Amino acid sequence: MGLFPDLKDDLLERDAGLDKAFHAAKETPSGQALGSEPVVVVALNQQEPHFFTGQLELEVHYSASLLKATAMWAAHELLRAANELVDSFDARPPPADVITMLRDTFNPLIDAQRVAQLRGVDMGNTLLPRWDDVFDVRADSFVEFTPAFSDKLSDAIANGSNTSAGTVIHGLGFGYLTKAAASAGFFDDSATGSPETADGMWLCGDFANGFTPRRIPCVNDTGPVAQATSARQMARLFTFLGGRSLAGAQNTPLVDGDSDEAMLALLRQAVLNRHSMLDQDTTVNFDMVFSKVGQGPLNTGAVVCSEAAIIDERSTGRRFVAVFQNRVGTTSAQLKPVSQLVDTTLVNFLFP
Repeated sequence: MGLFPDLKDDLLERDAGLDKAFHAAKETPSGQALGSEPVVVVALNQQEPHFFTGQLELEVHYSASLLKATAMWAAHELLRAANELVDSFDARPPPADVITMLRDTFNPLIDAQRVAQLRGVDMGNTLLPRWDDVFDVRADSFVEFTPAFSDKLSDAIANGSNTSAGTVIHGLGFGYLTKAAASAGFFDDSATGSPETADGMWLCGDFANGFTPRRIPCVNDTGPVAQATSARQMARLFTFLGGRSLAGAQNTPLVDGDSDEAMLALLRQAVLNRHSMLDQDTTVNFDMVFSKVGQGPLNTGAVVCSEAAIIDERSTGRRFVAVFQNRVGTTSAQLKPVSQLVDTTLVNFLFP
């Protein structure tokens, strides 16, 4: 596979039955209370593709801490790439040489293969990974996350820490983060003219922890932002993980089995730590299983919320991915129209 991930399969297939269920839900009072919020609902199947529906799913919106899920995924892609390189030699390099080998092999590639938005830009120390901070080398020459990096990754996802997220992003570097997303098909770096409608995922900021952010325009803010995604691309990322989480499913992993299980464990801990939104409405008929939320201010001062979640409908146990963005307000009452729209869509789809 190499340093950067291969292009990921789409996995999502628009479904007439799910579309009908969603549009019927839109006609309810809760649905009519929504306007410019992108929403995607995916019905996870035992085998790909997975059915989806939604609205405004191709628009790129500022989504704050939701993009920490991108950093989590990229960290595991870098781990995969490092161990694939170690394993590519007939005789593995000595452990003492591994970090230097990773730096010497991968740094020139990251520099040379920047996304279009970073070409010709003086990135200083923000472009390349900090290999020593991210990886420990085992006695067999394979690498694993350092305890400190693992702790920061866990804190960023399970507890929502901006400081820890900054440390993770510093470890990965903006060059790797953005190019990995583009290579995987989560970001179209050729859409420099209108990135706000380019159906992409952009993380090139460190949550105010010292790196100069690099920004792109988005739909829901008056100026460019460093943490943005379309609902569809975040739904794709969670669909890879959600499909693999189904008992007995034969679905494509996001990275690999061990990495996917590690990411699901972090997203599960976030739910246990009450870092979730759709389940604040206690009248819904689904249970939150895995989640990553985002909450942050626009340049207008309005605070917007977003979430990518894997949920189980209670009566059937059927598993779904639900993603929403750009919901103004943080209270349970302000979030309730979104949770009701998702809940009603599930009911309409499963019990037509």
